[in-house]
Amino acid sequence: MAKRKFSRYAFGLLSVAIIIGVIIYVYYVVYCERCPIFRVYFIKGAALSAVDRNLRPDEEPLKKVIDELLKGPGLKEQSQGYLTLIPRATKLLGSKIENKVAILNFNGKLEEYGGGAAHVRGMIAQIVYTATGLQGIEKAWIQVEGKKGVVLGGEGLVLDKPLTREDTGY
Repeated sequence: MAKRKFSRYAFGLLSVAIIIGVIIYVYYVVYCERCPIFRVYFIKGAALSAVDRNLRPDEEPLKKVIDELLKGPGLKEQSQGYLTLIPRATKLLGSKIENKVAILNFNGKLEEYGGGAAHVRGMIAQIVYTATGLQGIEKAWIQVEGKKGVVLGGEGLVLDKPLTREDTGY
């Protein structure tokens, strides 16, 4: 008898949990269809190409776009030929906007890319285009571990000032 009461109780809890899960899922599917869309830039072929992402109202836009960029393309996007040039373990340590400039501080993994000058330019372009795609941001200043004057690549690409899209060469 006690087992039967327990199993009914467990079944009731499971049913309630499933119903709550369905409600939450439907809420986010419907709700996020109305969320603002922003663009994240990846490489497709030899070109920079944008994919859309949703932004919920409770998310900080600059942090969200860069976090999405650092996640890289999803499986579907990868199957469509999108890729990222940003090293996998790169993390955003901090971000802020000052005078229409996105100041982005990354960990040292950003410096651990593989490739030459074209690779570095593409990686920088991904970051700059993604950040400047947000309304009110005209430039992006890429910093590593809080250092403002970072030199990337054997060719010595110096990141010592905010960059516009035109500065990236894409």
